[in-house]
Amino acid sequence: MAKIVGAFGVPHNPHFPTWSQEGHPLGAEIDRFYGAVAEQLRAVAPDVIVYFTSDHYNMFFESVPIFSIAVAPSASGPSDYPTIARRELPIASELARAVQRHAIAREFDLGMLQELEFDHTVVAPLHFLLPDREIPLVPVFISAFLRPIASASRCYALGHAIREAIEAADSSQRVAIIASGSFSVEIGGPRLAPDSHVGVPDPAWTERVVELLWAGDFEQLVSEATDEQLGEAGNAAAELLDWIAMLGMIDQAPPAFIETQPQFGHSFAAWPIDPLEDGAA
Repeated sequence: MAKIVGAFGVPHNPHFPTWSQEGHPLGAEIDRFYGAVAEQLRAVAPDVIVYFTSDHYNMFFESVPIFSIAVAPSASGPSDYPTIARRELPIASELARAVQRHAIAREFDLGMLQELEFDHTVVAPLHFLLPDREIPLVPVFISAFLRPIASASRCYALGHAIREAIEAADSSQRVAIIASGSFSVEIGGPRLAPDSHVGVPDPAWTERVVELLWAGDFEQLVSEATDEQLGEAGNAAAELLDWIAMLGMIDQAPPAFIETQPQFGHSFAAWPIDPLEDGAA
């Protein structure tokens, strides 16, 4: 049986890798926050990573599946930001196919991606979290931008179903989970910051999400993350659904830490479940 060893939430600002490398005023903070998550990720020594994210109109537009999983042997990226170093990332295809079969048996219409390119939502965080190691991914995409979108409760239940699939796998692999997304963010819409193409329309919602995460009250977060609330928090705030699906894969508990950048409407958090003393399997 495969074992879930930790869960980790991060943002995916496509400019962070460049800011880190070029002496931006926030560079040291970005390195510190991602570094704290990376340290916890190394400590649980995963063999594979279930990665929840939302496509930013790079793969899905004419046809937009609510849920989809990549089963290709690998994929490169990013497809959208040439300022981020391009990488070829392995995919745990066999496990991904097992997850899809199990999810469909649990009545989730989980689409299959046999060809894809990763965008910044995957490659930018891994620039910090896995700078020199390629751990196979099970990439799961949740539609977050074009309504209608799945409810928070449905995404939480999807996490439960994927956990079942992982724990039923005929494998001794150690599995970590990463969710990539923000809590309150407006991209290119009417609620922008005066000096930016993005904005944080509902900073109080970011605070509330962090409060509930600190309390380990996942079910209350699910109940409050209504479609109306996500819409008020910004046209990209449904990225929170990626975190909620991740939370569905672990028991309710406070994280080891949360670091928040309120000016961006996002946080960094870690739930280490089974760390190894030396960080190596």
